[in-house]
Amino acid sequence: MTLIYMIITLGIMVIVHELGHFLVAKLFKIGVPVFSIGMGKRLFGITKNGTDYRVSLMPFGGYVHLKGMETFEQGEKDDDDFMVKHPLKRIAVIFSGPFANFILSFILLFIMTLAFGVSYMPNTPVYSIASPYDSLFLRGDFIESVNGNDIKYYIDIFKYLKPNEINNISILRDGADKEVAFKLDKPDSFLIYPEISTKVGMVSPGSPAEKSGIMKNDIILAIDTLNIKTWQEMSEIIKQSYDISLSIKIERGADTLLLSVIPEKKEQQDGDSTMYYGVVGIGYSSELMKPGFKQGISLTIERVNYIASSIVKFLAQLFTGKMSVKNLGGPISIYTMTGESLKWGFDSFLAFVAFFSLNLFIFNLIPFPPLDGSYILIFLFELFTKKRATTKFMNIYQQIGFVTLMLLIVLVSFNDILRIVMK
Repeated sequence: MTLIYMIITLGIMVIVHELGHFLVAKLFKIGVPVFSIGMGKRLFGITKNGTDYRVSLMPFGGYVHLKGMETFEQGEKDDDDFMVKHPLKRIAVIFSGPFANFILSFILLFIMTLAFGVSYMPNTPVYSIASPYDSLFLRGDFIESVNGNDIKYYIDIFKYLKPNEINNISILRDGADKEVAFKLDKPDSFLIYPEISTKVGMVSPGSPAEKSGIMKNDIILAIDTLNIKTWQEMSEIIKQSYDISLSIKIERGADTLLLSVIPEKKEQQDGDSTMYYGVVGIGYSSELMKPGFKQGISLTIERVNYIASSIVKFLAQLFTGKMSVKNLGGPISIYTMTGESLKWGFDSFLAFVAFFSLNLFIFNLIPFPPLDGSYILIFLFELFTKKRATTKFMNIYQQIGFVTLMLLIVLVSFNDILRIVMK
């Protein structure tokens, strides 16, 4: 079933992407001889208005053939040739593919926001704060207001903070009110982590937690002989205890139960090192809020901005060497992530598809062949210099890109295989 969902996901990503190219090409009266779902030999299709809409043999991928895109030199061309059009129109056609993936991501996240709501963490005492502000707060501080605004949810703290200004925060510490003031250099420099209760908000189907009998709304009281007060304490113990049987004491209504669970072993890359940790497949409890249409738009914009920023930061760290290429994954990683998202429910799967689509939008705009961003760069150069790239140059340009892409495919596939072997 996971494989089917993966194929459907990849198929939707490609069809939406190519449809973006297709629609804008048709808008500018550019010939589109072929619109193919799948790659390779044509299986069946229909020809209409000069376009062969076909389904091809290999289900992965797809493409749109733009008329005259292969010949860059000036010369006798038809009016509907791609290279006859103004550079801005060509840029619009190329950009529309990745942009279609962006639109898909936004729509999916908006639907999720309206249909499933948004989870909010109630305002709770501080668990930890990252430097440079850690000296101003203590564990257990309760943030009552920020710049005169009362705090109901944890996320409200960041909503009311003002970058490059003095921020006044009222806290409750040991039963007494206290004022803290500091200048915030930039929004993401203030990292605060709240105490999270040990109430279970969700249990992943088929996970070690479900097999052991842990249920939603259970409250974790102790692990082995250690009393547990926060989700963070519990998480640290579980992370360090993969493949080890743990005795978990829980509160379920008026009953107290003792269950046994063995955390599943997982891995992650930390620089060039591979780190292992345990998971049992549970999520913490939070409050669910279903917004209206207008607020849903605003929340979706925030989610898209957060995800896009995270992707851009990851790529920047990758290109600057701060992030190891071992973190890259290929088809097997996509298969794994698809399966993991399905375990947490359909809303989680939609979130994964939205993330994947947004990732394709950003990745495709990298100005390196054969990605769409490379063509945008070439046409921008032509727009400003009035000099068009030659077919010979483009052939070499694309060959370099093709070889690089093949090496990247080998690399991510090697990473996937290595992860399986190391398990």
